[in-house]
Amino acid sequence: MEPNSEIGSAGPHDFPAIRALCNGFLDWCRSRYGENAWFVDRYYTPEQWAALLESLPRIHSAPEGEILVARLNGKVVGCVMMQRIDEHTCEMKRMFINPEGRGLGLGRRLAAGIVRVAAERGYTAMRLDTGRNHNEALSLYRSLGFKEIAPYYKPPPELRNHLVFMEAKLAG
Repeated sequence: MEPNSEIGSAGPHDFPAIRALCNGFLDWCRSRYGENAWFVDRYYTPEQWAALLESLPRIHSAPEGEILVARLNGKVVGCVMMQRIDEHTCEMKRMFINPEGRGLGLGRRLAAGIVRVAAERGYTAMRLDTGRNHNEALSLYRSLGFKEIAPYYKPPPELRNHLVFMEAKLAG
C-alpha cells in the first residue's frame, strides 16, 4: 500500500478530476478492445456520455449513492461510484485508476470501500457490469466475492457478448 495514498468520499471540487478519469476510462476501453472498439461508443454514445458526466453528482449522491476517490500525494488518481437499483440492491459503476495510480492496490481499496459503504447503507446486494476483456477487474471482483449472473438489464443484442454481469451479497 502506498503510504501517500488515501480513499475518501468525493467533494464538489473533485468533479473535474472524476470526469477526466471517466474519459480516461473510455480511452482505455477503446485501446483494450482494438478492432472491437466500436463497442465502447455503442455502449455510450457521445451525447449519452456527456449527459452522464454532467449528472454524476446527482445520480451518485448520498444516501442512495456514493462516489469514492483515491488520492495519491493529494491528487485524485482513481474513482468508483455506487447507485441505487432498488431498495435492497445497488450497482458499482465507473471504477478506474489512471496509470499513475496503478499497481498500488488502490483499485482493491476503492472496490472494498464502496462495498463497505453499500452494506452500511443497508443494501444486501451489489451488482456490476464490466467488459469481457477487463481481465484485471474481473479478477479483482471475483476476489471480493462477486459471481457471474444473468444480465440485470437488457443490453443491446450486439453488445451482450462483450459484457459480464456480476453480483455480490453484502453483509448486513
